[in-house]
Amino acid sequence: MSIQIKKLLTNGKAIFLAYDQGMEHGPVDFNLKNCDPNYIMDIALEGHYNGIILQHGLAEKYYQDYYKDIPLIVKLNGHTTITKNEPISRQFCSVERAMKLGASAVGYTIYPGSDYQEDMMVEFSKIVEKAHDYGLPAIVWMYPRGKYVQNSGDSQLLAYCARLAAELGADIVKIPYNGDLEGFKWVVKNAGKTKVVISGGIKATENNFLHKVAEAMQTGAAGFAVGRNIWQHNKPFSLTKAMQAIVFHNKTVDEAKKFLE
Repeated sequence: MSIQIKKLLTNGKAIFLAYDQGMEHGPVDFNLKNCDPNYIMDIALEGHYNGIILQHGLAEKYYQDYYKDIPLIVKLNGHTTITKNEPISRQFCSVERAMKLGASAVGYTIYPGSDYQEDMMVEFSKIVEKAHDYGLPAIVWMYPRGKYVQNSGDSQLLAYCARLAAELGADIVKIPYNGDLEGFKWVVKNAGKTKVVISGGIKATENNFLHKVAEAMQTGAAGFAVGRNIWQHNKPFSLTKAMQAIVFHNKTVDEAKKFLE
């Protein structure tokens, strides 16, 4: 069965809205407005995002009615910041459940450099096999963490992570951008036919964020999976349009900033 990845892309590129931070970080990222999943769903719908990333519990309760016009990416694993153990993220949602919820793709995090990296690699490989049997794209979050990682932003390490994603059969890899323009081109090259999307990261000033977007797109990346920089912003739709101008229309940062005026 062919993998339905085109549904997630606009001319080979994509911007996904991530909202799995409630589990990964807890309420520290939220205020009275953005702790409401409906607020985030409205941003994804009206902002014409290529997909919304949710854990299965929120997907079941909020991915309904007209929100189903947004492609759904169900995150199949996760962890909390309550414990401080060696990084590991276990699966607790099946591919079948994700499909019943209306998923257009499934996602999974691996922490290369953790003592448990092989456990996660095995689990993700089984997810890829099952998802591909149903024609669903499999997206992997590759975040180098653990006691064996000395510099999580090292370009060679990130290139290794991108290659792991390709070797494990991921259709898209979500990976941090390290600010090394030439080095990250090597990261993208090692991903092969696996699309590279950049993680949005912690909240930044809109100027720094847009410059990061513009520079990262020069590496050959296919787009971004962004959360806090959008839904923590006081003008999420304006910033969305500015970001889309850069990613989809090759506009400069100065041109994109006009959407924020």
